[in-house]
Amino acid sequence: MTHEADPNNVLAVKKRRFPGGLLPSLQVGLNGYLQVLIPSDRVRSRRFHMIRESYLTTRTGRPYSRRQFLAGTLAAVASPQIIPASALGRNGQLPPSERITIGMLGVGNRGSDSLRAMRPLPDHQVVAIAECRRPRAVRAQEQVNQFYAQRLGQQAFQGCEIYGDFREVLARDDIDVLWGCVPDHWHGIVYSRTLEAGKDLYGEKPVSRWIAQGIQVRDTVRHCGCVFQTGTQQRSDPKFRHACELARNGYLGKVHTIEVGAPGGKEYPVVPPCEPPAGFDYDRWTGPAPFFPFDKQRCEWLAMYMISHYCAGFITNWGVHHLDIAGWGCPEVFQKPFEVEGTGALPAHGMTDTWVSWQMKLNWESGMKLSFTNSGNPNQQGCKFLGDEGWVHVNRGGISAEPASLLDVKLKVTDTPLHTSPRHANPYTAHTADFFHSVRTRQDPVSPVEEGHAASTLGNVSDIALRLGRKLKWDPTRDRFLDDTEANNMLSRAARSPWAM
Repeated sequence: MTHEADPNNVLAVKKRRFPGGLLPSLQVGLNGYLQVLIPSDRVRSRRFHMIRESYLTTRTGRPYSRRQFLAGTLAAVASPQIIPASALGRNGQLPPSERITIGMLGVGNRGSDSLRAMRPLPDHQVVAIAECRRPRAVRAQEQVNQFYAQRLGQQAFQGCEIYGDFREVLARDDIDVLWGCVPDHWHGIVYSRTLEAGKDLYGEKPVSRWIAQGIQVRDTVRHCGCVFQTGTQQRSDPKFRHACELARNGYLGKVHTIEVGAPGGKEYPVVPPCEPPAGFDYDRWTGPAPFFPFDKQRCEWLAMYMISHYCAGFITNWGVHHLDIAGWGCPEVFQKPFEVEGTGALPAHGMTDTWVSWQMKLNWESGMKLSFTNSGNPNQQGCKFLGDEGWVHVNRGGISAEPASLLDVKLKVTDTPLHTSPRHANPYTAHTADFFHSVRTRQDPVSPVEEGHAASTLGNVSDIALRLGRKLKWDPTRDRFLDDTEANNMLSRAARSPWAM
């Protein structure tokens, strides 16, 4: 999805003051290298000061943010070829003025994975961690400081601070990007406040626990002019992109059916309440959700994903990955009204209350159908596009097609290619590199917020249809169910004070 440039953003100002492409943006090459241009030393110095003056003040006299300034500076101090990032700073580290500074919001399973995915990339620095479990925060802080000490060739490095309240990180003017790895029930509130603070955001999926929150996050991204990368990293994996390009460009003929399979839910027994462990601010972790006595299970992976107060369950939390691929390959899935109905099974006992299994049918007026089930019930995990001339199935384990020659298709110049992330062995690293590129260029990333919200909505409307036990019709152009007040009342839920959006 393409959006017109804001005339006051960093690229527009750069082009206005330096016509003819005099100062090109930083680009990330196919191998994750920094691709930039360098003039002579004397001109480089003069242009650097010109850029600084241009970026620090708009025509209306308002100062630009640090993030907007760094988006252009590297273009004036780089070299006239594609070069390894390590050549631009000691041991692969860019000078401090050119690094993207990051605040981590949560360093549990997803946050730890994010830190590992960032490590091969040269143009960032994690400077803050907000986490309600202090032992986790301390462990992550040590890992971050050790990494930067190693990269800089120092015995020690002390550049990452710990916070118990994410709002303290938002208040720091020296932070460009927030990395959202908090539980699902926090997504809408944390993401919207991050955007309102003018920060760019990498937000783990789903975009929100409740559809109404996702609508607000989506609209706030555009209103505030921020970059938002949804954590649907399968889009940065070449095999998923290839499957979607086959579907989009007619190589399967007319796509009439999509089959999506995602891991099913799990039942967890009730465990007795107890006191939270030392260093765990459980009230902060609960946040906007209803407050229950602490126990050793409800806040842990995977149980918290199976409790509806915190998550819609895997029908959304995991389903969003392959539902996103369905919409990437067939835009109608995201853009047109559809009917949804199905059956599902909830846990018979225990503390969890989200769907263990489900069989959903989504139908569009064009005749296209989407079958969405938990894996093996009967759909194979992944996303399968079926057309009248062939099919392709893709998941994280691989890609297959009939006829098999579809796997060797090279796009023609008349075809429409999809956004290509920088090439890395780890798709999560590629997804991260794509986000960093967008932070600097102000272009949309491979997983823009509109499509992240649409994919999240597919799982959430399925959950609502199952809970009401009837067919519903969803209109994405209006962000509402048609002629169903009860269903529309389930688009949001009151938040525990003081955490209303």
